[in-house]
Amino acid sequence: MNTEIHTEVVDESPPNKALFGLRVESLAWMLRTLGAGTLIAAVSIFLLQGWDNGNDTYRYMLLLAHTAGLAAIGFASGHWLRETKGARLFLAIALASVPANFAILGGFLYSQWGVEAGNIAYPAFAHWNAESVTAALLTTASGLVVLAPVIWLGFRVLARRSAWSLTWLYLLTNVALLIPVREVAVIGWLLLALTVVVLRQLTQASKTDTALKTPEGFIARGLQLLPLFLLLGRNLWLYAPDVFLVTIMSLMAFMMLRQVSQQLDRNTKLRTLIERFSILPAVITGLSASVLIHDLHYVNFTMLLPVFGFITAALVLEISMRAANSGALYRRLAAVIVSTALFANLMLFGGVVTAALCLASGLFILVYGYMVEQRVVFILGALTLAAGLLHQVVLALQVFDLGSWGSLALLGSGAILIGSAIERYGSQMKARLHAWGGQFRSWEY
Repeated sequence: MNTEIHTEVVDESPPNKALFGLRVESLAWMLRTLGAGTLIAAVSIFLLQGWDNGNDTYRYMLLLAHTAGLAAIGFASGHWLRETKGARLFLAIALASVPANFAILGGFLYSQWGVEAGNIAYPAFAHWNAESVTAALLTTASGLVVLAPVIWLGFRVLARRSAWSLTWLYLLTNVALLIPVREVAVIGWLLLALTVVVLRQLTQASKTDTALKTPEGFIARGLQLLPLFLLLGRNLWLYAPDVFLVTIMSLMAFMMLRQVSQQLDRNTKLRTLIERFSILPAVITGLSASVLIHDLHYVNFTMLLPVFGFITAALVLEISMRAANSGALYRRLAAVIVSTALFANLMLFGGVVTAALCLASGLFILVYGYMVEQRVVFILGALTLAAGLLHQVVLALQVFDLGSWGSLALLGSGAILIGSAIERYGSQMKARLHAWGGQFRSWEY
């Protein structure tokens, strides 16, 4: 009997075969990355080099068509190819190019209504001039008509549940680029207000929409900050920045780092690193804000160190309130900053006001150290208090001053009252101090 043996060849290769030594997923990722980089480079070259043919309005229409085309390709890719990664990438790049469109529209409006429109020599890439008021208004209106659906479609894909709120927020920050004002003070306050609004809205949205914690959601949130960076960068690059803008910029950096750290898990090393890095913008804010307050004639030169110490310590103390594992470290640092600033100011300039600040601040730090049960903070408060008191005594011995005399009179009265209390409640106070000494030794370093 003839027996036929049929063999079946089974393809055991993985479903995603290699092509030129690369897996299909890797090759697709590389091509998408190359394409995204090329598109971003194309927009950057267009903005920096421009286009020789046609006027500024024609050049802008090319950029507007480019942005709308990216959104259209992304929509078509997701609708017909059923491929979501490429669609999201196209729409994300389209969203990222929206602030550039608004910045150019802002240039058109500024060319007609800007106060300094004819007094500043702009570089070629930043010179956008509308032929007339009508041309500026029509171009802006057409840009809004095209860009608004692009923004909505982009956020609809990246964060469906929060699409409307993110769209209105993105429109708000981009519309700020249209304001035909370049005065540093106005831009600074506008940046600070927009930063507060954006961070507040993103925090609230993240609590209700878990999709914002995905990679796509992270991109959607990060894009909200892009117009703010562009608004800040425009003033830093094209106009002379001053100490006010530096203060706003460092405060913005502090607030953004705060926002990022609070979105991370409390036990991650990255959150701890961001919290510690936040000390740098806190110090810069303290320095620039103290100089700004002096320039505005709110305080004289002798009070710069205390103002710097108070502002910087307040920001560092804010970090301690949200720190994952090192709140005590930041409290110690805040106490060191205030005490060092007051000590240095007392040594350099002296005076009744400085000594009074040492007394008041030392008492506050001492009480705060007792409340948080930290020995270093408590001791620094006691030393600051003692330094202010000693200075008052020395000043009173050298020359009669109403402030120092009043301080010593209050001190003397207090000493008499404390002595009477000790005589009356001495044994009870001794027992309490003994118990408190044991408690003090158990406090955190």
